[in-house]
Amino acid sequence: MNSILIIIVIGSILGSTSIINAAAKNGFLSSGLTRSVAGGVATISSSSFMIGYTNVETFISAAANGSLGLAGFFFIGGLAALLITWAGNLLEFGSAIK
Repeated sequence: MNSILIIIVIGSILGSTSIINAAAKNGFLSSGLTRSVAGGVATISSSSFMIGYTNVETFISAAANGSLGLAGFFFIGGLAALLITWAGNLLEFGSAIK
């Protein structure tokens, strides 16, 4: 169960980093006030996400433990394929959003 929590935390960190990086490249974070607002919004969004992630983490844990049967293993395989594709695109193109 701890490994799934680590994966979710790393995924949320990488996702938020990609979004902030794309915003910075487009000049969105050029002033101090804008950076403050962006940081506040990111904090509120991430805390809301972390409060609501419990159901997703429980579902992923049940799928990984075999409680959902073969469909759960297909779900885990699809989720892994999506994460690998996302990471490959980040490495190849340098950003998540163009």
